[in-house]
Amino acid sequence: MTATRARHPASWPPGGRCEAGSASAELVILTPFLILVTILFVVAGVLANDLQETGDVARASVESAVIASTPAAAEAQAAAAATYEVANDGLECNPYSVTTDVAGFAPGGAVSVQIRCDAVLPALGPLVLPRSVMLSGQASGAIEPYREMG
Repeated sequence: MTATRARHPASWPPGGRCEAGSASAELVILTPFLILVTILFVVAGVLANDLQETGDVARASVESAVIASTPAAAEAQAAAAATYEVANDGLECNPYSVTTDVAGFAPGGAVSVQIRCDAVLPALGPLVLPRSVMLSGQASGAIEPYREMG
């Protein structure tokens, strides 16, 4: 004789509820959150890279400006270096501006360059993010003290 035996109440889980299927419910609940966190990490990485590139553009512009012979040439060389760097470094700026401070352009003085870049963010599906973010990079460099100016 085979009789079906009912479970003894002492063998049930605490609280009297069965937890079968709870892992899949947790996965369904957590998946959108995990996707959102992943997308935010991607956006943060893009912004960090663009900010570093903006600083690199400013440094390259200063390096070009400090070797110029006149303040006007320093401004032109800084702008040309910034244009080249933005075009070749993969930095998507729409638009960007270069401000060169040549007030201290003399032997022993300094030149500083500020780059402002309206960096384009990647489109990430249905997530509503701003299309662009204003980034800024600044660098300054010293002019050699025993240099001839022409």
